[in-house]
Amino acid sequence: MVWQLRNWKGGDPVSQAEHASALGLDWVSLKVIDGTEERWRDGSVPGRHNFDLLPAAISALRGEGIEVALWGWTYGGWYVWKMGKRILVPSKDTARKEGLATVRVLQKHGIVGFQVDAEREYRRAPDQGGRAQHYCLGLEMDPRVHSLCTYRFPLTQQPEFPVRPFATYMEHFSPQVYWEGDNRLWGGAIQLEMCVREYRKIGTQPITAIGPAYKGTGGWRPTKAQIMAFLTKAQELKLEGAGLFALDTSQPQELEALGEFQWSIPMPGPIVTTLACVHCAHPELHA
Repeated sequence: MVWQLRNWKGGDPVSQAEHASALGLDWVSLKVIDGTEERWRDGSVPGRHNFDLLPAAISALRGEGIEVALWGWTYGGWYVWKMGKRILVPSKDTARKEGLATVRVLQKHGIVGFQVDAEREYRRAPDQGGRAQHYCLGLEMDPRVHSLCTYRFPLTQQPEFPVRPFATYMEHFSPQVYWEGDNRLWGGAIQLEMCVREYRKIGTQPITAIGPAYKGTGGWRPTKAQIMAFLTKAQELKLEGAGLFALDTSQPQELEALGEFQWSIPMPGPIVTTLACVHCAHPELHA
C-alpha cells in the first residue's frame, strides 16, 4: 500500500514501477480519496498531490505487469473538506456521498479493486451500522471489488465498530494486522492467526493481511525477521495474499523482507481479481 506517492521514489512513476517489480510485487494499492475529496490535507502542494501523480503511476505499474488497486478513508459522514480543513457535519447522507465519490474515481482510473479504510469515525458515530450501510450503498451504485481494510480484532477489541454491516457489502477483507509494540519474533504471525480466526466468524470472504512498515510509538518498527514470519504465516493459512503499509514509509529491513520472501504459488492479485486497523495507532498516516 502507498500513502503519499511523492514520498515513494520521489514521485517518479518509472522508478516506482521498477521498484515494485524488483520487489516481486503482484499488486500495489494507492490512496485515491479521503472522504469525498481527491485532494485532501496536502492538496496545497502544487503538482505533487496523489491526485496529480496517480495517472502516471497507474500506467507505469501496469506496464510492469503489476495489478493496481486503490484505497481511501471514509469518515462515515462525520467530516467534509473545506479550504484544506475538515469540517464536522454529521450526516448519513454525506456517508453515502463518500461512497458515490469513490465510485467516480474508480471509474475515472479504470480500477476494479478498492480497499475501504474505515476506522475510528465509525466507532464513535451514532447509528454506526446505518452510516456503514449508507456508505456502502453509495459504493454499490457501480459494482467493484471492495475490501474492508480495518481493525485486526473488530469483534473482541473494537466491538463498537460496525464490522458486520460493512461485511454484508464486502467481497474481501484486508485487515490491518499492525503488531506495534509486540517484539516477539513471531508476534505478527501469532496476531495474524488470531485475526483470521476472528474474521472467519464474520464471513468467508478471501483475506489479504496487511502488516506494518512504518515508524510507531517510540520509534518502534517491525524487524525483517518479524515480517518474514508474518508472510510465512499468511501463506501457511492459505490467505489470498499479504502486503505492508506503506511503501512510501518503508525502511530497508522491511523492503528486504518483501523482496526476499518467495510464495510457493503466485499470488493472484488479491483485491483485484476477487470481488471488499486494532485501532490504527497512527491515524495521521491516513489523513
